[in-house]
Amino acid sequence: MPRETFKKRERITKRADFIRRYSDDIVVHTRAYRMIFKPSTLPYSRLGIVVTRRNGNAVFRNRVKRVLREAFRKNKTRIQPPADVIVIRGKLPGDPTFHEAEESFLTAIHRYAATKNAKDTDATA
Repeated sequence: MPRETFKKRERITKRADFIRRYSDDIVVHTRAYRMIFKPSTLPYSRLGIVVTRRNGNAVFRNRVKRVLREAFRKNKTRIQPPADVIVIRGKLPGDPTFHEAEESFLTAIHRYAATKNAKDTDATA
């Protein structure tokens, strides 16, 4: 069983990686988050999180990031093909829970895979 760690190389840290846009980016909206899947040439997926000050104080923003990192860490092997994932927290009242974040993450992964497969099928047809 692979180790479920969150390595430094799996983080998106550079501003250029956050703002670059491709025509084949896949955007998935869930109730609390907007997730942007960017194609990657790396053999692993990476995560970037955006939580603005309008979402709440520092304690709240850090909790959102911690919960999202945990959801990514538990489910990163399900992202096929590997992609850079940028998660943007929407303005939603209430504390984020791990189960809510994981459910949103899994929903987004399934939508990403379905959309990616549909795009690949259209490109070959």
